[in-house]
Amino acid sequence: MAQAVADYAKQPACRRLFAFGGGQRGFTLIELLAVLVIVGIILTFAALSAGGDSRARELEREARRFVAIAGLARDEAVLRSEQLAIDFAEDGYEFLILHDGKWLPLGDDPQFRARALPPGVELDLELADVPPLTLTEEDENSPEVFLLSSGEMTPFVLGFSAPETEQRFLVRATLLGRLELE
Repeated sequence: MAQAVADYAKQPACRRLFAFGGGQRGFTLIELLAVLVIVGIILTFAALSAGGDSRARELEREARRFVAIAGLARDEAVLRSEQLAIDFAEDGYEFLILHDGKWLPLGDDPQFRARALPPGVELDLELADVPPLTLTEEDENSPEVFLLSSGEMTPFVLGFSAPETEQRFLVRATLLGRLELE
């Protein structure tokens, strides 16, 4: 037994590492390469599944940003005692203020600047009710959502979607000005 231990200690470290039995001296290069390929495939799938859907995260970030800014605009309308509105376009949205009977961009605060959506992000606006008659204009350039100085707003559902992902985020607004992200 002492002779076997002495012989084992005299072997190079790489032979001792892979020596399991008396007749087997270690793994072949083909076996090691096969194991490395299998581990590489498993790590690739793990990285892809952990990465998730980056487009869905981008949609969620844009929806959360809209909820935060729209809530801030609602509060601003109450604090200023002025009527504000949100005008939606295909590629973004902007906040407006009613001044002398006309809707003008709310440009005095950088938080309420016109927002452009990232390419490929689509908005789908569904209005729940007709806006208040006193704030509607005859012209087609009137905004879709009104934020009143009383804290009320036009009820709506706004969908954020993109063709690259199945994920869709909805922002629901109630008449009393509550905004929820679904």
